[in-house]
Amino acid sequence: RGLDLSDSTGLLMPSTPALGGYTPQTLLSVPKRQSDFTCTLTVRHGRASRLRKAPGESIEHLLLKALVWALYLPLYPTAVCEDDPLRRLDVDSSLPYHPDVLAVGSGMPTCAPVWWAECGSVSIPKLTRLAVAHPSTQFTVAKWARSDLRGYAGSLCQSLPAGSIGRFEVISFPADAPERFINADGEISVVFDDLLDRIALSELM
Repeated sequence: RGLDLSDSTGLLMPSTPALGGYTPQTLLSVPKRQSDFTCTLTVRHGRASRLRKAPGESIEHLLLKALVWALYLPLYPTAVCEDDPLRRLDVDSSLPYHPDVLAVGSGMPTCAPVWWAECGSVSIPKLTRLAVAHPSTQFTVAKWARSDLRGYAGSLCQSLPAGSIGRFEVISFPADAPERFINADGEISVVFDDLLDRIALSELM
């Protein structure tokens, strides 16, 4: 048996095939209708997250969560990503929303987010409500294979509350991200220079 790894919550979990029988080159072929796909992805510091795909969830959305988690972990060491559709990440909020990736700060109220990431499609009304409900939280919206985010970022600037714009950024990963940033053992290696595009909304103000 391989070594046990700690998942993103610090719990030990047994070793399993890291990519669920796929390779970095074939990961994107996981069918959207497949509901039993599970993979274990790690970062160099030994943190690991076992992700289970929800029925109807695209593999791109699942991988976005893992890539965003790995990318921002050095900035937010408490970051965790939603690892199971039946175990949503909870926050201290009256809103019926759950983040794809979340970091809470030491010394803050339980589950109060310092950083919140949304992956894939997300509506502007949702982002607006989140910005108002969490006035101290930084937000990242991650996209897949969007080479130019300026138009989308501009729409957000026009729609979000003016006082919240400086807390938002949008990023995009390249379409070949699995081959470039994930190895056969499930280890993710990605840095901000690897992004296809990255725009802080404050740059457009």
